[in-house]
Amino acid sequence: MVNKKIVVSLIVFSALMILTSSIKTQTRIIEKNINIKNKKIALLKDNLHESELEFFYLSSPEYLSNIISKFSSKNYLSMDFSQIYLSLEDFLKEQSKITKEFKYESKTKKN
Repeated sequence: MVNKKIVVSLIVFSALMILTSSIKTQTRIIEKNINIKNKKIALLKDNLHESELEFFYLSSPEYLSNIISKFSSKNYLSMDFSQIYLSLEDFLKEQSKITKEFKYESKTKKN
């Protein structure tokens, strides 16, 4: 008769071998998917970088002024940085200051 300890050991060893091989296979599949995703991410980052460069070039003031001067007969002037509002709230605050000053000036002119 075969020793029970040897049979149990062989069964446990076989089960662990099968489990290990299936885990390794799943790990390889996951690593391949990760590599594929990393390549796609790298390609998208490269495309994003190229798109940003193109946007910055096409929206640069020098380029825009050249294009406007080529294709338009109107003369455009650049704005001061103080005239550019970063949010609607800033614009509304400035607008309310201007209207208050204008109302005050019109009252003083009437008198």
